[in-house]
Amino acid sequence: MRHLRHLRTVASSALACALVAFCLTGIGGAATSTTFSDPVGDGGTWLDITGVDVSEDDDGGIMFQVHFAGRVNWDEDGPRIALDLDRNPDTGSGYYGTEVEVAFEGEGHAREGSAVLYRANGWDFRRVTPPEGWGWGLGPHEVDFFLQRSYLGLAPNAGFNLVVATTARNPDTAPNVGTFDYEPVPGAPPPQLGQDRRPPRVFAYDSRGTAGRPAKLDYWVLEGRGKARQMIRIFKGHRRVATISTPLRNVSPFRVVRTQWRVPRGAHGHFGFSVRSIDAAGNKSRLAWASLDVR
Repeated sequence: MRHLRHLRTVASSALACALVAFCLTGIGGAATSTTFSDPVGDGGTWLDITGVDVSEDDDGGIMFQVHFAGRVNWDEDGPRIALDLDRNPDTGSGYYGTEVEVAFEGEGHAREGSAVLYRANGWDFRRVTPPEGWGWGLGPHEVDFFLQRSYLGLAPNAGFNLVVATTARNPDTAPNVGTFDYEPVPGAPPPQLGQDRRPPRVFAYDSRGTAGRPAKLDYWVLEGRGKARQMIRIFKGHRRVATISTPLRNVSPFRVVRTQWRVPRGAHGHFGFSVRSIDAAGNKSRLAWASLDVR
C-alpha cells in the first residue's frame, strides 16, 4: 500500500471512499466491515460526527472512515481516532487506556494538511514516525485512515476498542461516553476486566472570579474507565473556606470539567483551590492545585 494524499479534488464522498478502499484492498473488497453510529446534532456547529466505519481486508489492512454531518474544512485540525489495543482501560494513556492515536492536522496547523501518528507515553501520547503501509484520505464529509494489523501488534482475529473525537473547544466524541468495542469475529465476547487499581490523574487551571458571583473552576480528569467524582477545596492562604463534592459521573478525557463556586461578598485577593478525583473503585488521584484571583 502507498501513502494516499488528501482528496481535495474528489467530487463526492462516495468516490473518496472508493479510492481509499482501492488503495487499502487492491483487487477485491474488505473481508469484514462494522459501522458505529453517533447521534446527529450533538457536535456543535462544526464537525458533527455521525458515525465511523471499520473495515478490514484479507491482508491485515484496517481502514477507519469517520463521517460528518457537515463538510470537512481542510484548513482546520480534524478528527482523531484512539485505539485501545489490549482492551484494558487501566493501562495505556489516560484517554480510556488507548495505546495508539492517529489524527488529521489541517493546513492551518501544518505546512500541508496531513495525518500524524502517536503512541502512548505514560498518560499522554508522543508523536512517532508512521510505518509503511499506512495512509489517509479526505472526502467532503469524511476523513479516512488505514493501518496494518502487524504495526498495531494485533493477532488476526483480535478485537480492540476505539474512540473518535474532534479537535475543538467543545468536541464531539463517538461514542459520547467510553469506547466502541470492535470485534472482527461477530459475537465474540470482550475480555473481562480485572480490579481497577489505577488512580485518576487531574490537572487544575488558574481562574479568576468576582466577589458575590460564581467563579468557574476548571480542571481536567483522566480516568481510564471514564467515571469519577471530585473533591474541590478552596483556600484563602492556609485557611479552607469551602469544600465542594461532585457526584460520581462520566468524565471525558477530551473535555475540561467545570465546577462553579459562588465567591462570598466582600471577598478579594488571592485564593487557591485543589482538586482530587476518586474513581468508581475508590482510587484517589494526587491533588492538583491552581490559583483563584478574586477582584
